[in-house]
Amino acid sequence: MPAKQICVQVDTQSGALHQVTELLKLDGVNIRAISVLDPGEVPAVVRMMVDDPELASNALASGGIEFYEEEVIAAEVPDHPGGLHAVLGALKLAGINVQQLYSYLGRSGPNAILILAVDQPAEAREILRQNWVRVFDEDVYER
Repeated sequence: MPAKQICVQVDTQSGALHQVTELLKLDGVNIRAISVLDPGEVPAVVRMMVDDPELASNALASGGIEFYEEEVIAAEVPDHPGGLHAVLGALKLAGINVQQLYSYLGRSGPNAILILAVDQPAEAREILRQNWVRVFDEDVYER
């Protein structure tokens, strides 16, 4: 099973994000990666990777929070100058567009982990693996 991010839209007002994290905290869900995009007048989009997506889904649903899940790629990226560039280069050569990218709060040994949403996830996973990039699937939740 591929890795998934949970996406929530929140009002751009004080305390809106706190309400989401409160529900997750109360159910013991740990946020491992998070990205918040506040476009201004419209709701902010919160994307996150959690340690237990099913538990998080239940917590949000029981709290009345609307959300959806999206397939993403959790990729191990060498933590040195040019590491990200090499990973992005492999995707560029395959004609795969990176739509979102944010960092995972954990590490894999000396390497960083990045979360990528792309327009061709299955193809991207294969291209990255062919280029010696470790791609996590559901094992990313075991960290």
